[in-house]
Amino acid sequence: MQEDLQDRSGPRPVSAQSRSRGLRPWRLALVGLPGVALAVAALPAGVAGAATAPTPPGVSAAQGQLSSLRNVVVGSAVAPNGDQNPYGIAVVPKTMGVLTAGNLLIADFNNAAGTAGAGTTILQLDPTTGKTSVFFQGGPVAGPVGIAINPLNDGVWVGDYGSAADGTGANDLLINAAGTLVATFTDTTTKGQASFLGVWGQGVSDANGVVSFYWGNAGNATTGTGGGDVWRLTPHPTATTPNGQPVNATYQQLVTGQPETAAGGSAASAAGPQGLAYDPANGTLYETNDANNTLYAIPDAATATGPVTATVVYHGPALDSPENVVVDPANGNLLVVNGAGNNDLVEITPAGQVVAVRNLAPNEAPGALFGLAVGTTPSGQTVLYYGDDDTNTVHMLVPPSPGYWEADAHGGVFSFGDAQFFGSLPGIGVRPAAPVVGIGDPR
Repeated sequence: MQEDLQDRSGPRPVSAQSRSRGLRPWRLALVGLPGVALAVAALPAGVAGAATAPTPPGVSAAQGQLSSLRNVVVGSAVAPNGDQNPYGIAVVPKTMGVLTAGNLLIADFNNAAGTAGAGTTILQLDPTTGKTSVFFQGGPVAGPVGIAINPLNDGVWVGDYGSAADGTGANDLLINAAGTLVATFTDTTTKGQASFLGVWGQGVSDANGVVSFYWGNAGNATTGTGGGDVWRLTPHPTATTPNGQPVNATYQQLVTGQPETAAGGSAASAAGPQGLAYDPANGTLYETNDANNTLYAIPDAATATGPVTATVVYHGPALDSPENVVVDPANGNLLVVNGAGNNDLVEITPAGQVVAVRNLAPNEAPGALFGLAVGTTPSGQTVLYYGDDDTNTVHMLVPPSPGYWEADAHGGVFSFGDAQFFGSLPGIGVRPAAPVVGIGDPR
């Protein structure tokens, strides 16, 4: 893995939770060097001796935290067959079959030639080593857009836009943890009980022990019709009375009539209900629609028995083709990535207030962002993953890790962790007159 072309060191990442912990800059004094104080990386508030610096004037606490996170390259999203353009990203919740807890599943939307909707690969990526393996490849996967995983890890749900440029070949797939196809959901296999037309998003909920999956439709890109809706699918694999549906699934259309792909479009311009993130704290399914730059809230998503009215959380200039959305587990805010005019990650409260914005790819062409996922490290810390379509890489946002400087007896200075290296003059530089016996804050 890389970190801005430098070596990565320190513990595995934190993310959203760290924003509430107030990581702040420290200063390190080498005892025995009178008057010398060295600015180094952050130490968490609450650690013995840690100091909390004030937020700079004019910068909100949320903005300061988001801006301070390190942007670390985890690994490549290019499949062995050349499939590329990472769209959907999901974190594996449990080790089972060929899947390992904490790894990522990546949906490659394009093929090696760069044709939108022609990718057929779901990659598994180890964020610790950056190594990838193929979880599933080939039909019926075609133009995979979104991935959602059962919390028990016995089912991976893949939403496919389909190989047809107008979205008429779309499907939803259930693949088990061993990488074996279990069921295919289309208009035909569901006997018209559900609609799969330009599938454009994927989500999952676990409400009172009942797991459901969600998808959004971008519609028929040729006619500009048939989309703008969000559906719920609830599998009942252990039902004693078959209902004629794959895994005895039941369906509910939750939202209708939202904007969708404009007539005359294609897989490259598809748009509609895309990002889907369920918040168990309030039973709300948050949805981004990249056709009208809006973040919606769908109430009672896991239990509604008919179409409901989605309320607008935010519609404004901060969103420009909003793609995926996740719920920050630390504070319940919504994190959204833009996929068109800029490469911004936007933090929005459930009340619709934009509290932080950060450009994740400032030196790249607009439209680099799509996939987004939130995960937890073995130590219980949170990390935010996203895909960069411009570079075909997967990144993670992490806070500064602890760091320090070490001065040797010959005047050489070495930096560790996130401590910035300013240079060293061994032999002619400052030499400790006495052993270093501790650290302190000289302010």
